Amino acid sequence: MRISVLGLCGRSVFLKTDHFHAPGETIIAEELYTEPGGKGFNQAVAAARLGAEVNFLTCVGDDEEGRECLRFLEKEGVLPFAQVISNARTAYADILTDKTGESRITVYQGASKQLSPQFIRDNEHVLAQSDMLLLNNEYPEECNYAAVEIGEKYGIPVILNPAPAYKMDSELLRKCFLITPNRTEASVILGESENGAETFRDIFKKHGINTAVVTLGSEGALLIENGKSIKFPSIPCEVKDTTGAGDTFNAALAVAVLLGMDLPEAVEYGINASALSIRKKYVMPGLPTKEELGAGFIKLETTETE
Repeated sequence: MRISVLGLCGRSVFLKTDHFHAPGETIIAEELYTEPGGKGFNQAVAAARLGAEVNFLTCVGDDEEGRECLRFLEKEGVLPFAQVISNARTAYADILTDKTGESRITVYQGASKQLSPQFIRDNEHVLAQSDMLLLNNEYPEECNYAAVEIGEKYGIPVILNPAPAYKMDSELLRKCFLITPNRTEASVILGESENGAETFRDIFKKHGINTAVVTLGSEGALLIENGKSIKFPSIPCEVKDTTGAGDTFNAALAVAVLLGMDLPEAVEYGINASALSIRKKYVMPGLPTKEELGAGFIKLETTETE
């Protein structure tokens, strides 16, 4: 069970506040915490903790932040493949979390903007050994085209988590085994204004996309498959920090598919994993192990519509 992940990595700085800023407001942070992170980085570590062998392809600067990220990955059992840019800074993220556990994230992409399609092609032999490719939008779009092309060549399914969201080529989306936007991203990537859960199936069908999972935050998730929609509830729990919940969901979803689960079972597995992640502060402490997920697994009641 080997997953190859493309993604940004860098230093994440967490600040805890009572509330988010109003325009022009200065507020005092109550807590400060740092850790390595990034969307793909989080997904890679989460997948490794859930039992997968993981390759992580990334781009960093020739600086201590980049070296720290790579050391952390190796400690977690993830095999990193890094394009190093000597005149660029490694990525940086600022995560502001309020007292309810909701987060606002600002990312400086740094060296990650220079991840090159040629670097992806040069590592075709790495991707070719994979059972799944897990992609996102935190690096140049051309890298996803290169990865999807390699996936097609070797028959490797691709899960694309289209965040950050921008209008995307429907042909690229159709080539993916599964796309996993949140409610807002689902509208943006297809250039549509509708964002009601009941309309997503029709919107995706219009663009020739038959399989997708739309994550709905506290409302759960919506699986669209073979002309049907299955609505999954969230798992009620005490929320400490929602940062990284989507990354945990995507990693668990990929692992579950490779374990032989069908998509409804895989979505349920992902929701359980993300529910565990939000019960702890910050990202890395909250990423669950397969043992933790197995011990606390909760079956969900779903609603299906034609």
